[in-house]
Amino acid sequence: MAGIQTIIDYSNNLQINRRKVVGIQYTRNEIPRASLTPTTQPWKFVLTLPTILKYSLNRDLLEAVDTLDRYTPEIVTFNNNPKVQWIFQYQGTMSTSMINAITVSSFSGNQLVLGNLPVLSSNRLLFAANDLIQIGDNPYPFTSTTDVVRGTDTTVTITTNRPNILSTDVIGQNITVGAGCQFNLFCPNMPTYKLVPGGWIIDSVSGNAINNAYLEWSDTFQLYEWVGTA
Repeated sequence: MAGIQTIIDYSNNLQINRRKVVGIQYTRNEIPRASLTPTTQPWKFVLTLPTILKYSLNRDLLEAVDTLDRYTPEIVTFNNNPKVQWIFQYQGTMSTSMINAITVSSFSGNQLVLGNLPVLSSNRLLFAANDLIQIGDNPYPFTSTTDVVRGTDTTVTITTNRPNILSTDVIGQNITVGAGCQFNLFCPNMPTYKLVPGGWIIDSVSGNAINNAYLEWSDTFQLYEWVGTA
């Protein structure tokens, strides 16, 4: 299905911003005072599409971006594009079957407790700092802020980059890690496009060149995590 997923798949660079909102004020004697605004710390991505996409082969993409407009979210993954999937690659040492067996014991604030852990040595790395963790079918990844080793307890506690923003009960749910995690994104600036003559194709029957055009976008795609219905 064409849409935001296609934009990610064809993108040739990626900018990431998921930092807290901080306000800085300066007193008359230039003493800075910082204030932190509580938010869900949504993920924000800026992507650029190359100017090699041909109009005739991407009319479904144009229809999709016009339909999505600037307010409709889409669930996507970065796992389809080898140029960016390595960015979110899982860094721990568990196998896929071990990960699939893990379940959530609790998630309060930014403390995520996981159970049904594999039998491994106590110093074995389960999650590395910056590893993505998705809970159940909720497309809102969290990251581990530190390295987490197996230890000797029946559970491990992960300090996540943001507090639990999920409205559903997560106890007993499984997890997904790394590039396989999903994001719920929309594009509030949805760029417009224009057709630049070129990219002619050869008709397979007549052998004649058929008019075509390259797609040129008015701006980058600024994707923003949709958390309004979380």
